Amino acid sequence: MINWLSKVYAQLQIKLLIIFRPTVLFDKINQLNWYKNTLHQWVDDQNFPANSKVLEVGCATGALTAYLAKTGCVPTGVDLSSDMIELAKHKNTDIEYLEADVMDLPFDANSFDVVLATSLINIVDKKTKAINELSRTCKKGGVITILVPSDSFGDKDLPPLQLSVGSTGFSAAAMKAWHENPPKMKTSDIECLFKQAGLKEITTRSYLQGMVISASAIKPF
Repeated sequence: MINWLSKVYAQLQIKLLIIFRPTVLFDKINQLNWYKNTLHQWVDDQNFPANSKVLEVGCATGALTAYLAKTGCVPTGVDLSSDMIELAKHKNTDIEYLEADVMDLPFDANSFDVVLATSLINIVDKKTKAINELSRTCKKGGVITILVPSDSFGDKDLPPLQLSVGSTGFSAAAMKAWHENPPKMKTSDIECLFKQAGLKEITTRSYLQGMVISASAIKPF
């Protein structure tokens, strides 16, 4: 009974934060080990060269942007939410954060060695335009990479994943919400978007036992 009440409370907490305090929710999720470690592994797998200029689009409260700085990159974070950007600036005063829309990024063409986005392309309506904008701001020969929830991950896959990472309470509720709420994407759909944008050398990976997938590509010269 106590465990059931704890689960219900955690799920209610997530729902209330989504509605009333999304900035607090994103900040709390960024501190969860399973979420943080997944994003770090995704970045580490890319093996970006030191001093790479990296643009994170949809940076939320800036946790991954800060990690990119620790790996030796020179990151810039942008997000549509002014509240997210305000908190990101407060947490990391030595990193540039800007309020910006993925559909109209305030940067010249060919500005960054790497352009990346987490859980963003799956939620925007104009996916082709968003990918084209990521590509426009990336230098020729640079990397575009995204991470999104996977369409192949089902309800039956969630409990084993939660058990394997020791996710309980708020952490388990957050993982459940990430599985159930955002739109998901197929690997084939991402590859199609990348090809339409003229990107080459497309590679994909899965994380969290297939819950999320990444796709990376090169902007040709």
